[in-house]
Amino acid sequence: MYFPIFTYYNCFETTNHYTSSLNNTNLEKIRSIVTKILAGDGIYAYDEIKKINKVCSAGFYARDQDNIDYIATAGHCFLDYGDFYSLIPWYSSNPTALIGPMIYHLLNPIDFGLISINEDDIKPEPIIRNSDSKQYPELLIKDIMPVSSNGAHLCLSGLLTHVKCGYVAALNGFTSVGGNFRDNIFVVNLRYIPGDSGGPIFSYKSLSHVSLNGILTGGLFDFYDYINGITGVITRSSILNVVEDLEVIIVP
Repeated sequence: MYFPIFTYYNCFETTNHYTSSLNNTNLEKIRSIVTKILAGDGIYAYDEIKKINKVCSAGFYARDQDNIDYIATAGHCFLDYGDFYSLIPWYSSNPTALIGPMIYHLLNPIDFGLISINEDDIKPEPIIRNSDSKQYPELLIKDIMPVSSNGAHLCLSGLLTHVKCGYVAALNGFTSVGGNFRDNIFVVNLRYIPGDSGGPIFSYKSLSHVSLNGILTGGLFDFYDYINGITGVITRSSILNVVEDLEVIIVP
């Protein structure tokens, strides 16, 4: 049985590539426009105390029993003094619309976080970003399906990788990171880039509809090329076993 131990990458810290704040003039303009946020879009936070930032990817649209909406992502995308998270669209190097704070995060037993949507002009949708495709730029999340076999074909949508696909290598992987042990992770032969963390892992039902299978937690990609890699995926069942009363929103 295949049990890889991943080298862990806590998203990545940037310097001047992503701006650390949004000026008031731009914010007023942004607030007058309703902005969609899709699974696979970028999310950004800046730590004012430590002067560092993190870039990750949105995983899926979720809602609790109190009808509060969230963006789910990886827990290691949390910053101690990150305050609000902002949206970074594909093909952009700058944060645009504000989303809200990460009000819940775990590193153990799962790598998972929830960003509360505090802004009225942000509209999450149960759709995966696929903007590199002219014909199918948005993939509708039709259902949530467990992965049941090795060799299954799965894809990732993330801020930096965009959409890429690979095959399941193992259903019983685990990671060990800084004293945090996580099992019930399945492993995909798929190269990702730090900044894709938290992004959705999915499988195609048709050219425009997909099943959500989980979110990306981390992996290995030091294979001396730009193709190969190993990606670890947090399953939907693992998330709902720990975070009770959370609904994953799908299209009707």
